[in-house]
Amino acid sequence: MSETLDTLLNRNSHPRLTEPGPDSEQLNLILRSAMRAPDHGRLRPWRFVVISGDRREALGRCFHESLQLRGVSDEAQLAKALSAPLRAPVVIAGLLHAVAHEKISRDEQGHAVAAALHGAQLAADALGFGCVWRTGGYATDPHVVEALGGATGDQVIGFLYVGTREGPSKVLPEEPVESMVRYF
Repeated sequence: MSETLDTLLNRNSHPRLTEPGPDSEQLNLILRSAMRAPDHGRLRPWRFVVISGDRREALGRCFHESLQLRGVSDEAQLAKALSAPLRAPVVIAGLLHAVAHEKISRDEQGHAVAAALHGAQLAADALGFGCVWRTGGYATDPHVVEALGGATGDQVIGFLYVGTREGPSKVLPEEPVESMVRYF
C-alpha cells in the first residue's frame, strides 16, 4: 500500500498534543498542501491564520472575551476558554473569505475551505504530527473573526490544533463501506 493511502486510511484526530509543533519549513508544507484543495473557479476563498507561542495566550483571551460578550459568566467555562489554545503548540485557523460569484455559492466556497483544512491535517499527519479539528461558537463569533484579521462576513471553518502526539491514538473501528454507500 502506498504511504498516501496509508495516511488516508489511518487518519485520526488526536486531542492530546504537545511540543514540538511543526517548524517553519514543515508549516510551509502543511499550508501549501492546504492550498491544493479543490476550489471551483480558483476563487481562493480561504485565509489561514497561524497562532503559536505566546499568541496562543492572546487567542485564549479573545475566546474569553467572546464568551463574556455573549453573557457567559461561568468561571469554569471562562477558564477553559483561556486555556483552549494552549492544547497544542500550533493552531491554524481556516477562515472562509467568500468571494461574490454568480455561479459559486458561499456554501461551496466553505466546502473548499473545509477541504483545505483536511489537506492541512493530512499533511501534518504525513509529517508525523497529530491534529484535532475544533469549531464551536468561536468560529462564527464576529469578535473572534475580527481579532484574527477576518473581514465582515468571514467565518472560521475550523481551528486545526497541531503538535506532537501525547499518548496512544484512540482506535477507530473499521466500518464496512456497505454501511455508508449505495450505488445508483
